Parts: sequence; C-alpha cells; structure tokens
Amino acid sequence: MVLLLLSGRDGSSASPSQKPQKRVLLLYSEDKSHPAHELTDTGIREAFRSNRLFDVRVYTEYLDVTRFSGPGHARAVADYLGRKYTGLKIDAVITIYPAALDMLLGEATTGLHGVPVVACEIVRSAAANLERSPSRRWVTGLIIGDNITGLLDSAFLLKPGTKHMALVAGTAPNDVSGESVFRNGLEPYAEKVDLIDLTKLSMEETLARVGSLPPNTIVLYSTIFTDGRGQSFVPREALELISRASNAPVFGLYDSLFGYGIVGGRLVSLEQQGREAAALALRIMGGESPASIPFGGEQAYVNAYDWRELKRWGISENVLPPGSVVRFKPPSIWEDHRGVILGVIFFIVIETLLVIGLFANLHKRKQAETKLREREKDLQNLTGRLIWGQEEERRRLARELHDDLTQRLAVLAIQAGTMEQAANDGRQPLLKEFHDLRDQAVQISADIHNISRQIHPSILDDLGLEKAVESECNRFSSREGIEVVFAAEGIPGTLPKDVALSFYRIIQEGLTNIAKHACARHATVSLSGTEHGLRLSVRDDGIGFDAAEGKRKPGLGLSSMRERVRIIHGELRIRSEPEKGTTIHVNVPLKERGTRHEKDMNGGDDPHEDNA
Repeated sequence: MVLLLLSGRDGSSASPSQKPQKRVLLLYSEDKSHPAHELTDTGIREAFRSNRLFDVRVYTEYLDVTRFSGPGHARAVADYLGRKYTGLKIDAVITIYPAALDMLLGEATTGLHGVPVVACEIVRSAAANLERSPSRRWVTGLIIGDNITGLLDSAFLLKPGTKHMALVAGTAPNDVSGESVFRNGLEPYAEKVDLIDLTKLSMEETLARVGSLPPNTIVLYSTIFTDGRGQSFVPREALELISRASNAPVFGLYDSLFGYGIVGGRLVSLEQQGREAAALALRIMGGESPASIPFGGEQAYVNAYDWRELKRWGISENVLPPGSVVRFKPPSIWEDHRGVILGVIFFIVIETLLVIGLFANLHKRKQAETKLREREKDLQNLTGRLIWGQEEERRRLARELHDDLTQRLAVLAIQAGTMEQAANDGRQPLLKEFHDLRDQAVQISADIHNISRQIHPSILDDLGLEKAVESECNRFSSREGIEVVFAAEGIPGTLPKDVALSFYRIIQEGLTNIAKHACARHATVSLSGTEHGLRLSVRDDGIGFDAAEGKRKPGLGLSSMRERVRIIHGELRIRSEPEKGTTIHVNVPLKERGTRHEKDMNGGDDPHEDNA
C-alpha cells in the first residue's frame, strides 16, 4: 500500500531564547490544499507567534482521509507518525476535524500516547462521547457548527416566507459529520418547514434537483468532499456549482464558504477556531490539565453577508441584524466615476498651482537675490575678519617682540655690561650671576622658538606631522592644564606639504577653541591613515554649542578650519550639542590629488562640499 501523506515542519515561530521551547503537532484530517485547513492554520500560527509564554515550534501532518480512508490507512498513518516522532518530545497535539481525532484515539501511536490533545472543529455529539470516555483526561477541544439555530434564524429573517429547506451534503466522513449538525439543528423546525433531503446524491443529480425546487425554499449546504458516486470535490468549489444551478438562496455554516455562493449569516470562523485551539494548547503547556478545561468554540463566529447574493435574491440590507458586515459590494456612482471626477479636479488644481507656482518662483527669485547679496556681504565680512585676524596676530607678535623680547634682551645686555664692568674693576662676578644670565638667555631662546613655530612650524618639516602634532598637544596640555590624549595610526611616511600644514593648523585652531570656549577637562586628538586618505578627529568633553547656529553664523576659528579643509579637497563635519561636548571630523582623500590640483590651477570647480 502506498501512503500519500503531505507533511511539513515550520520553525517560523522564532522567539527570544529566554522563552521555554515547546513542540506542537498539528494533525489535519484533509490534504494541505484544503481551504478550511488554511484558515484554521492561519489562526493557530498567529496565536502562537503572538504569545509571550513559549517559543512554540510547529510540526504539521496532513492525513488526506477523503482520498485515502479505511482501517488500513489509519494503521499506516499511526505507524508512520509513531516512527517519525519517537524520540521527539511533543508537548501538545491539535487535531483538526473529527477524522484526525478518531485516528489518534483509535490507533496506538507510539511516541504520541498520552500527549495532551486539543480537538479542534468537532461536533457536539463527539464532545459528548469524549466526556464519557477515559480519553477525556487528556483531551479537550472546540465544538464547531453548534450555532445552526442562529443560522436558521438568520435565514428566516431574510426569507420570512420559507416553507421548505433542502439539505445538501456528501458522503465523506466530514460530510456525514456536518450533515448530522444540520439535522440536529433542524429538529425544532420540523413542524414549521418541510425538509427536502438532497444528501448523498451524485453531483449531477444534486444540480438538477436544486434547479427545480418549489417556491419558498432555501438550500442548506453542509459540505461535499465526496458525492454519491465517489467523485472528490473541494467543498467550496462544489458550492459554486450548486449556487449557480439553484433557483433558491443557499445558506452555509462556515466562513470558508463565504464568497462562493452562500448568502451569509452567523458563520463559524475557522480562523478564530484556530486561535482558540492554540490558546487551549498554551494553557495545557502552561500546566493546566485538559480534563479541567471545558469544551469551547461558542465565540468563534462572524456576522457576514455577500452583497451579490442579497441582490440576486431580492433581500434588502435593511433587514440584516445590527453589526452585520456586507462584503463584495460594488462601488457607488462616485466610486465608479471618481477617476474622471478626480481627473477634472486634478486638472483645475494643477492649473491653479501653476499660477501660484509662477508667483512663488518670482518670490523665490527675489529671496535668492537677497540671500546672494547677503552672502556677498558675509564673504566680505569674513575676508575682512581674516585680514583683521592676521593683522591682530602680527600686532601680537610685534608686541611680544617689542614689549617683551627686546626689553628682556636689553636687560640681558645691561647685566652683561655690569658683569663686564665688574671684571674691568678687578672684581670677580659671582657664579649665580652667570647662571641667571644663562637661564634668561635660554628662556628668550625658547620664546623665540615658540614664536617661530607659530609663524611656521619647522618641526613639521623636520619630524613630520605625527611628531609635530604630538609636540603641540603636549605643549597645549602644559600651558592650559587640559589633558589631551593623542593617538596616531597608519600615518603615511610622506604627506603633501599643504595637507600636513592644514591638518596641523586645524588641530591648533581646534585646541585654541577648546581653551577659549569649551570649559573642557579632557580632549582627544586622533589622527589615522585610511585606505583612501587621512582622517582626523578632535573631541572634547566641554559645554558644546548649537551646531546649527554655528553653521549659520560661524566664528573666525570655524571659518578658518572650513577654508583650510576646502583648499585640500577634504570634508569637514562638526558635531556638537549643549553640555555634550564637541567633535570635529576631517577626512581628506590623498589619491588623485595631483589631478585635482591641476584642475584647480586650470580653473576647475572644487567637487567637494563642506558638510559642517
């Protein structure tokens, strides 16, 4: 015997590792393509994905009992499942439709014996039998289709003159189970309406009979998995055939049939059944005993009606129960022609916007001209400030040379003259006087060296950028009392002079700004070579500033940095927030600098922009 069994495993319910892992086996009675199973499966998986208790790993099996039935098939399936899941701890089994539950209870399935079971979508009679069975201690579940009375009440509300009800059902086990639900529900109406039995007929005969029903008849469609001649069907595809052939409105119980020919009503929601089944499984895996959980399913319903069927049978929407949902309704006149209407409105709006746009462009042009004039003024101001800054620096150096160094040299000369006079008079100068003279000469030499470094850092030419920056950081720390940590990595052995000098000046300016404005205690200077160029960052832990405001109205220091970076085709980024310090980033490409320099010399545009 060849067993055709579709199986699948889904580990999609990936959850955080801290949640305990649980394994659940879904045992479907029909094949994988069965539409009702798809709805149920969606509800189960959504509930497992959204739960906060467990990481649920789902294993899925399809028994395909409509095409393969009988004791031999059940035994083969049980043997297959037993061998497949031996050694794998399954924490709960959810069976869908009665056939899966019957197989699980009727055959000894090694590896699944004693595993708690949630029986989803079973009829009330099966639930009653379980209540009297020893299996009840490890089985609970959900009753499906128990609201046939509600469906019939909806049918009488929509068709109040109903005198006949034609019951349609197939011959498969699921068909017989669904038929029993309808027959039990029809018992209270036995004296009110006449029952026309159209069950267990061939499809051809069923279509002929529903096309010649007497007036004031409604059709109750259960399911047809297999007809009286043994032909297999998908229930909702069979419903489409019956609905098209019928001369009376068709009512069904399940939302999987909605949209395929039933009028609607209070329908069983198979997706909601799946959610409730998953909720019961989570309760059991959380420690509750199946025997302590009563059978549910009373809430798994939706009120929905097919507008097309209402119109076909002359049923007014006004008679529908409050809260009903009407689907498949065609668009209204506005909705049907709104494309044309919106097109006209759109054309008018575009014309209006074009006129407004012309005025707006004129206004923007005037604004742009105003901004251009303001930029020209800003550029003039910046140029003036740069010139003034240079003059101030020269004035400061002149004062230092005149007021400090020249006077100290004069004092040094006087002391030397005094010592010379003392020697001429025959008096030997004291050793301390020589030491003082030497110390003053050394200090004057150091001050002259510092001034020289400010005018042009010769250390940059002698020792390179890394040593020059390290020396500058140490000198700054000693002078200002601010700790500066300098780090360098991968600096090329040779750098273009303009790049080295610009980086040195940018670092000087950054440290000067820290000393003047940041109120910082610590700073870091990081200089590193990259695959494409040279990178610099200067950080401090000071009071920071509003970067946006600084961009709109940059100070002389920031303007100087920006101009130096632009000259060497680099990128400048400044990140700062009040009370969160300031970081200056500079990136300069070193490749193809010769080509760019030639373009600049020939009048080419600078392709780089300053992001500060």
